[in-house]
Amino acid sequence: MDTYIDLCQSFGVPLWVGPLLHAASRLKTTDRIKRRKVYRLIQRQLLNDRIGCSTCDKPTYVYPAELKEMVRAAFPNDICHYEDPCHENVVAITMNDLKRMELS
Repeated sequence: MDTYIDLCQSFGVPLWVGPLLHAASRLKTTDRIKRRKVYRLIQRQLLNDRIGCSTCDKPTYVYPAELKEMVRAAFPNDICHYEDPCHENVVAITMNDLKRMELS
């Protein structure tokens, strides 16, 4: 797990994301599915803290570039470069949002 904590520190991502990376790494599947698992676990934390839920009940989150790069560095195989969505339920998450969750 120390490698994931080091990875978080090197990309400037809050340390609470490290255990989520470790949980996804234990899956015996492809890197694509591991990345998806990390994003789903982060989404669950964001929904629990009600971040971006003032406008709709289930927002679509767009994560900061630092977080995306870190997840791709942790699980580098089969990377697809999708465009960020742009509809009315999109909530852009910032690094400040992620760091604020660490304090709460």
